[in-house]
Amino acid sequence: MKIRTHSHPSFNLHDTHIKSQTHHLVIRHPDRRCVPVPIGPSLPRRDRSEVRERYCRVMLILFKPWTTVWNLHGIFNMWADAFEEFVKTCPPKKLWIMKNMQILHECKDSRDDHFANRRQ
Repeated sequence: MKIRTHSHPSFNLHDTHIKSQTHHLVIRHPDRRCVPVPIGPSLPRRDRSEVRERYCRVMLILFKPWTTVWNLHGIFNMWADAFEEFVKTCPPKKLWIMKNMQILHECKDSRDDHFANRRQ
């Protein structure tokens, strides 16, 4: 068995991080990247006013670089306000991903409507 050693860019964790002395971040080769699969409650929808704050908070956590909560919401008291400010400078690729996350909810709605109509 041949062992390959490739040098990938790596970065130290912030000094205040609990594992800064034993761990570091390594950039993966594009062919070796993986897709994170969230577990727990489903991702909130952007089209439901009752979960708007939660949606904004989750999108900021997922798409805005941060190390502290202050990095996420800054001067804003509401997550929605911080999210709206972030969207103004958000890269198009991230906006596209967020849009696709919402489309997933809409597809599930269409599926549910379809099966509900078939039962009638």
